[in-house]
Amino acid sequence: MQIELLNDFIKAYENAYEKQFDSSFEGKIKTLCAKLNEPFMHLSKELSKEFEELIFSLEKNINVAIIGQFSSGKSSLLNLILQRECLPTGIIPVTFKPTFLHYAKEYFLRVEFEDGSDTITEVSELEKYTDQRKSIKETKSLHIFAPVPLLEKITLVDTPGLNANDTDTLTTFKELSNTHSIVWLSLIDNAGKKSEEDAIKANLKLLGEHSICVLNQKDKLSEAELENVMNYVQSVFSKYFEKIIAISCKEAKNKESYERSNLELLLNYLQNLDTLSIKRNFVKRKMLEFCEILEQEIKLFDEIFNSLENHFKNYELYLNEYFEKLNSKIKILNHQILEQLKSISERISKEIFDSVKEKEAHFYKEAKALFKKDLYIKYDYKAPYISSDDVFLAMFYNSDVMSKEFKRNKNELIVAFDELKLDLNEVFENLQKDILLFRARFSNIQKDNEFQSDTNFSELRAFCNASDEHFLKDFKNVLFENTLELDIFLEKLNLKAFANYENATKLSLSFFSRKINESRSFYELDSSQFSLFYPKKSEVYERVLTELNVYEFEALLINKPIITKIVKNFFEQNKTLITQKLALINSKKDELKKRMDCILEVKEALKELK
Repeated sequence: MQIELLNDFIKAYENAYEKQFDSSFEGKIKTLCAKLNEPFMHLSKELSKEFEELIFSLEKNINVAIIGQFSSGKSSLLNLILQRECLPTGIIPVTFKPTFLHYAKEYFLRVEFEDGSDTITEVSELEKYTDQRKSIKETKSLHIFAPVPLLEKITLVDTPGLNANDTDTLTTFKELSNTHSIVWLSLIDNAGKKSEEDAIKANLKLLGEHSICVLNQKDKLSEAELENVMNYVQSVFSKYFEKIIAISCKEAKNKESYERSNLELLLNYLQNLDTLSIKRNFVKRKMLEFCEILEQEIKLFDEIFNSLENHFKNYELYLNEYFEKLNSKIKILNHQILEQLKSISERISKEIFDSVKEKEAHFYKEAKALFKKDLYIKYDYKAPYISSDDVFLAMFYNSDVMSKEFKRNKNELIVAFDELKLDLNEVFENLQKDILLFRARFSNIQKDNEFQSDTNFSELRAFCNASDEHFLKDFKNVLFENTLELDIFLEKLNLKAFANYENATKLSLSFFSRKINESRSFYELDSSQFSLFYPKKSEVYERVLTELNVYEFEALLINKPIITKIVKNFFEQNKTLITQKLALINSKKDELKKRMDCILEVKEALKELK
């Protein structure tokens, strides 16, 4: 059952994305469109639809748009071509929606509305859909059908004047993006002027192949003036247009002056356009434009992931530098802690040593003489002693000097460990700041072109918004674990050393009191063999060091420094995480590379396509 489902899935995938097309130009374009529309490319619905329309455009007429400044005579020219006054003309902008001129056996008008509805009506009704002074249902586009042979090969597109108003200009740009060629109409008075050339430069993307410049109102000039103007315009505009033609719509309206109007020259040029070549080149150009949009999207994403990658690479360099600095600081701290422990031991041992006193003592021994049987002789001597309770009370309870000093040492230790934990936290915060800035910058990134991928941008936003989960959570856990290790070691230091000084003192006093008392017992048994025990200062010091666990901590601080080990582990874990995060980023970049390779392959195939 599962095998059957898998086979069905593979078959469905092949039907959807691995269709086989013939070797014709259209078949090759379909193959390339299908390649770009593979699931991993995540194409937008708009772009997928655009590919469908591009393929369909190979079967339709080419679109030739009439574009120019307001009042340049576009409507007049098109009315001449339509052989009827269909388009309204006036001294104010009236054409506010693109108007398409198609071939039909009879004149009629089709109006498309923004709500998706349309209507068929007389051409004479056109004005009420084009006069922006009238309140009408929102029109999307207008389609005039006319029995004009030229329209069997091409579809002409009337557009709002580029300087009519901002809304109409935007409409013009959107519609002209799907035109195959342009007729740039200009008044001959403006011919070659900088303002006109600036307007052309601003619209270079709209000038497809075989675009021409038409200069209207040539009737205003004498033959000599016209020749001079044409020579000048040719020198200025020839780099933008395939041909420059001067016409007079005014002369074309009358039979007597029609021939010298040059309108026939324009019509013949349009009639003789190689529409097959134009359509193919248009499809290739549009496909390359779409590839460029997709390529720019990938480059944008790649820059974003590169910036994230650089954050981690810089963070790794920062870790190396910071560890060296922190390691030196820890070495100093280790010695400071050990010196504090030795200082405490020295202070306690001095007090204990100074508390060793002597007192009058005696003992009795049986007389050894024959006639002194059952008699005992008294021996007096100076006996060492330590009154442990009195010494302890004097050191810690009757005087708080030592207690204050020990507490100060303990507080200094706590402060030192807090500073160390702050250092580790600073390391984390350095990364956190960069990641939060990265998230703030890109978590709401939006596409700036309708053909960019909604899915890719959505996934990028989700990825950036999950920066805490992807990039900070693990580092935060490492920080917590290692600061906890420091706290545990500090607690051990407190319990076994800094908070243990009273107990260590008691144990040391007890130890030496016991040894003194034992020595007295042996001394009183045989003073010739045994001597009284007087603790040396060094012996007391060594004992206190033992009771305070100083030797244990010397091993943990100097020989095998546990603090250094904890901090080094923190940095090594950070570096391991950096490697993991870079791998995650590189997996994203690999996806981008796969898409880029696909686009570059399509671009290369388009360039070789005949």
